[in-house]
Amino acid sequence: MRILQLCHKPPYPPSDGGSIAMNQLTRGLIDQGIGVRVMALAPSGTIEATKKIPEKYRRETLFECFPIDTKVKPLPAFINLFTRESYNISRFYCKDFAKRLQEILLEESFDIIQLEGLFLTPYISVIRQHTGSPVLFRSHNIEHYIWERMAKSTTNPVKKIYLKFLAARLKSYEMKTVHQVDGLVAISPVDLRFFKKNGFAQPAVTIPVGVDTQTRQVSHSRPSVNSVFHLGSMDWRPNQEGLRWFLEEVWPLVINGNPALQFVLAGKNIPESFYQYQGPNVTVAGEVPDAAGFMQAHRLMVVPLRSGGGMRVKIIEGMAAGKAIVSTTIGAEGINCTHGENILLADTANEMAETILYCFSHNHVMEVMEEKARSFALENHSMKPIIDKLIAFYNRFSGE
Repeated sequence: MRILQLCHKPPYPPSDGGSIAMNQLTRGLIDQGIGVRVMALAPSGTIEATKKIPEKYRRETLFECFPIDTKVKPLPAFINLFTRESYNISRFYCKDFAKRLQEILLEESFDIIQLEGLFLTPYISVIRQHTGSPVLFRSHNIEHYIWERMAKSTTNPVKKIYLKFLAARLKSYEMKTVHQVDGLVAISPVDLRFFKKNGFAQPAVTIPVGVDTQTRQVSHSRPSVNSVFHLGSMDWRPNQEGLRWFLEEVWPLVINGNPALQFVLAGKNIPESFYQYQGPNVTVAGEVPDAAGFMQAHRLMVVPLRSGGGMRVKIIEGMAAGKAIVSTTIGAEGINCTHGENILLADTANEMAETILYCFSHNHVMEVMEEKARSFALENHSMKPIIDKLIAFYNRFSGE
């Protein structure tokens, strides 16, 4: 079986939720003898990281990437208001990528062509013109949900109107485009239910994010007993908005209740404005070289998302590492976890602050949560059964 995997950003190095989800799938398929060729766009700020890609990965995947400037620009954004296109989507169209895709499709045959997310759908027409191979859409998020939620949470009236406009246009595009593919690989049951509810009638399956639970072992070293942490890609707007809310409205309440606690924020591309929060109880660590080691060095994980969609890969990784996690309901959306058993959910500033304080005043509760989180990850997100399920779905299209 041969798969052509089209990615909206480089899947390697796997340093954020999206790239981790794509790379896990690539690695899992190759490990089971499936041939995978990877083509990726390289949006603004990602091309430098691709220089670190190992030669083995390049050789196994015939990896190619194409730089594209996806930064929001005022003039094109303004002009777009007078068109029918979604500006969120049009920024990801690259003529060089389309041309090379056409060449590859004329040179090689593939059993499956997989689009990693909505931003690859502008290339469906190129694919259809040059091959009859089944096209599968892997839904990483319900994209318009993200913008609807950002519009709901903003207090700026002008920004709210514009975000609602973007969300409506993106929803229209998303609802129309999903019906152009031959199958759906949803990353969460929430996504699958949404698309089916809105008339998607082609074959569909939920393939959650997996983790290599063999290599991501729980450390026996003692983490910093008073540390709360967040680890995530900080060039994603929902993360930025959620962390600002946490640092401005939640963390002061926590410190008022327990001045000994420390919050550590780590992730790539942290905006300069976040360094203003540095202080006696806050450390902005920036991008860390070893995400797993960083997790093991700290105690309680927080995921204060107030918008977004899909499945938070870092929660799955945190659970696999045996971390107790406090999240908003939106942050844990798409993960079949249970509040009070393997995760703690809190949606208001007071609720989240009280939950964090309760954890540190009841150490046995945190220890139980750590054990149950690890068990949940092992039972629901181990890689091999996930890849086996995906290959079985592929076989429905390839006839194997």
